[in-house]
Amino acid sequence: MKPTLPIWTIPLLLALLGIALLVGNLGLAAKVLVAVEALGYCGYLILRARSGGDAPRPVSNLLALFPGHLLLLLAISLLEGPDGLAYVWAIVPPATILYDLISWRGGLRAPFRTSISAILYGIIWVDLFFLLERLIALTREWDERIIIVVLGVVGCAFLGLGLYRHRLAAKE
Repeated sequence: MKPTLPIWTIPLLLALLGIALLVGNLGLAAKVLVAVEALGYCGYLILRARSGGDAPRPVSNLLALFPGHLLLLLAISLLEGPDGLAYVWAIVPPATILYDLISWRGGLRAPFRTSISAILYGIIWVDLFFLLERLIALTREWDERIIIVVLGVVGCAFLGLGLYRHRLAAKE
């Protein structure tokens, strides 16, 4: 079975993390939290690649999106006083790993596993759309209400389609 994010991408992940930590404005506690989570994520990728198995495929492959999540962290870290948003971002790596673990290794029955995966999927994407909205609102001179409405509509549509896919997967 091929890993969802190849091991050879780990140096890229660590380079993105290093850039975000070096050029960003994160405080020490936020830097430590983000670094520990990213290293744990890389460790999980290594363990996942080493363990074979014929587990069912998850509905969505969220592990492969981590480089983009790190780029979002880089953009957040360039803001003035970004620690609050960095702590919100810190929800993403453990939730993504939990999503993957439940999807791939869940000893639960399929409907429960799919329901828990759908909840985690929702948490991850709501968190990311919130961070993206805050990033745009804090860096642009646009009317914040318009940004909230546009990203809210796009985010709800995206999230709704993803949850619908999870529901279809539960019926299989």
